[in-house]
Amino acid sequence: MAPPYNTRFRKPKRISLQDIKFDLLKIIEPYDGVLYGETTYKLVTDLFEKYLNDLKFSRLIADYTMMHTERENSITLDVAVKLSADRSPKKLKIHVGLYKSNWPNINPRRAEAIYA
Repeated sequence: MAPPYNTRFRKPKRISLQDIKFDLLKIIEPYDGVLYGETTYKLVTDLFEKYLNDLKFSRLIADYTMMHTERENSITLDVAVKLSADRSPKKLKIHVGLYKSNWPNINPRRAEAIYA
């Protein structure tokens, strides 16, 4: 039987900024144009935080910060990812469209249930 491999000399895993951006865009894709309020975009930011915490826990990234900016028709999420401890953080900007009804104070999910 062969001796087990020495894990001390294995090369560390790496992830690129483009991979992280692609994953974040795939996470947000089902919600683009469907979000309609503060509670729904918090769902997306929670998913982002869980994904980035998983990357941090597996030591693929060193740190991250996330901020959001609300506009009339969209939310911009600014994610700064620090890929290694000795490097500066790289920023990603992700725009998500918001659903705006022509009729004020109508929840789109409730409107679907009424007219279905």
